[in-house]
Amino acid sequence: MFDVQGDPRRAYLLRLSLREHPSAKKLRKHLLGITSQDISSDAAQLLGNLAKLINSRKILDMGWSCGYNPLILALVLPSDGKVIANVRAIEDVSYARNSWNEAGVERKIHVEEKTEEQTLDDLLSNGEAGTFDLISINMANQQNCRKCYEKCLRLLKSRGILAIDGVLCNGAVLKRNMEDEGVQGMHQMNEAILRDARVYLSVLPLGDGLMLCFKL
Repeated sequence: MFDVQGDPRRAYLLRLSLREHPSAKKLRKHLLGITSQDISSDAAQLLGNLAKLINSRKILDMGWSCGYNPLILALVLPSDGKVIANVRAIEDVSYARNSWNEAGVERKIHVEEKTEEQTLDDLLSNGEAGTFDLISINMANQQNCRKCYEKCLRLLKSRGILAIDGVLCNGAVLKRNMEDEGVQGMHQMNEAILRDARVYLSVLPLGDGLMLCFKL
């Protein structure tokens, strides 16, 4: 939708819609200065709004936001709500912890430093199937994304929401000759979800493609 970074149309839309908590804004600006990772504040706010709408109490976040998304999600949860934040080994959330504490939500956020698959397997082994209101995931290991999708569905409650970020693979899924196995895996998962009668879905042009799956 926006061809260049800093497109004034995007800035206008963000000015009209983004209601960013001061601690979240401070964290995002800090992250912009130390990493090339794009922080999609509009996508994070959408997930927060959806979590609030369905009265979420338990959320699993496996994004790539260096602690920004868990903060946004924790802010909308009730006092006894919980965000399990899956953090990859190279993802630094040390600064984010200060922002979580500043916003008064640190006790709601439980960090798991594991791979996505290990986190999902452990949660299923612990009997937590069907207990999550919302799951947000950025498929780092695209070759195994179909397996991750199935495990996420098992963990979700009925009427829960699964948000999958990065389904466009920077446009690589559009190429006819997809030599990269990870891109092939993402493309195959996208096609499979389109035909999956267990969910309703919408794909939005936010970030690198945000797919929302609503479990029946």
